[in-house]
Amino acid sequence: MISSRQYVAVKFRIADSRTHTYVWDGEPLAEGDQVKVADARSDGWKRVYVVSISDEAPPFECKPILGKVDPEPADALATTRPDAGINPEDLF
Repeated sequence: MISSRQYVAVKFRIADSRTHTYVWDGEPLAEGDQVKVADARSDGWKRVYVVSISDEAPPFECKPILGKVDPEPADALATTRPDAGINPEDLF
């Protein structure tokens, strides 16, 4: 496993125009991956959507990504239906 620091722009909802940048030191991520970031509500983390990746640090400190979200059975349908496996609340 090759790991290198990645600076990852994510969206909290797919329809968001704004992105937030986090840092990741694990196995390389790709656009479209879903990852976990800290969230004070619920069970301590929130699923977010990777929209871009860079190896150049931004001029501000980044919070860490907690981990990659394991695919769920519904996510397998995304290959045939683009909206499958997406939480409807993340769209708006």
